Amino acid sequence: MIAPISAIGRGISRWVSTVGALARFLSVILVAAVRLPAPGRKVVWRVFKDQIWFTAVQAIPLLAILSAILSFLVISQAVKELGRLGASELIGTLLVLAIVRELGPLLTALTVAGRSGTAIASELATNRAMGEIKALEGMGIDPVHYIVLPRFGGAVISIFGLIILFDIVAIASGLVAAMSSGMATTRYFEIVMRSLTFQDIWITIAKGFVFGGVIGLLPSFQGLAAGGASTDVPVAASKAIVGSMLGIFLLSVVFVLFSI
Repeated sequence: MIAPISAIGRGISRWVSTVGALARFLSVILVAAVRLPAPGRKVVWRVFKDQIWFTAVQAIPLLAILSAILSFLVISQAVKELGRLGASELIGTLLVLAIVRELGPLLTALTVAGRSGTAIASELATNRAMGEIKALEGMGIDPVHYIVLPRFGGAVISIFGLIILFDIVAIASGLVAAMSSGMATTRYFEIVMRSLTFQDIWITIAKGFVFGGVIGLLPSFQGLAAGGASTDVPVAASKAIVGSMLGIFLLSVVFVLFSI
C-alpha cells in the first residue's frame, strides 16, 4: 500500500523539479538575450538565420501540404453536409475554430517539434558528448549565448511564421473546396470573415510564441543535460520530443480553458 503512494510521490517530485529547472533555464536564456556581448552578436545572428532556414523555410512545403489537405477535406465535406441542413453559416465557424485556432497551431507545433526539436536536442547532446560544450566554457564563451539563444529565438519566430502560413493556406484551400462544392467566392469569404474575431487572432498569435518557446526550450534543455556518452544522444532526443509534444498538448488545453 505504501509503495504505490511512494512511487507517485517520487514521480510528482521529479516532475516539479523538472518544471523548476526548465523555469530557471528559461530565465537564463532571457537574461542571456539581454546581456548578449557585442562581439558575439554577429555569430549569434548567423546561427539564428541558419536556424530560421532549417526550422521555418525548409518546413514550408510540408506544412503547406498538410494545411491544404486538411482544410480541403474538412471544408468539402462540411459544405455538402451543412448545405443539406441549411446551416452553411457554420462553415466559417468550423474553419476558424477547428482549423485556424486549434488544429493549425497544434499540427504546426507537433510537426516542427518532431523535425527541428529532435535535431536541436541531438545536436546539443552530441556537442556535450564530444566535449565541445566544455571547450566553449574553457574559452570563456557562454554556451547559452552561442548555442541555445539563437536556437530558442529561431524556434519562436519560426513557429509563429509557420502558424500564420498554415492558416493562410487553410483558408485558401477551404475556398477551393467550397468552390468545387458550388459555393460562390464572395459568399465563402463573407462567412469566414464574419466568423473570425479578434480573440481568434490573438489566441493564434499567443500560441505561436508559446509553442515556439516550448520547442526552443525543452530540446535545448535535454540536449545540454545529456551525459558524455554517445548513447545519451538518442535518449536526449527522445526525451525532448516526448516532453515537447506533451507540453504542447497541455498548453493547448490551457488555452482552451482560458478562452471559454
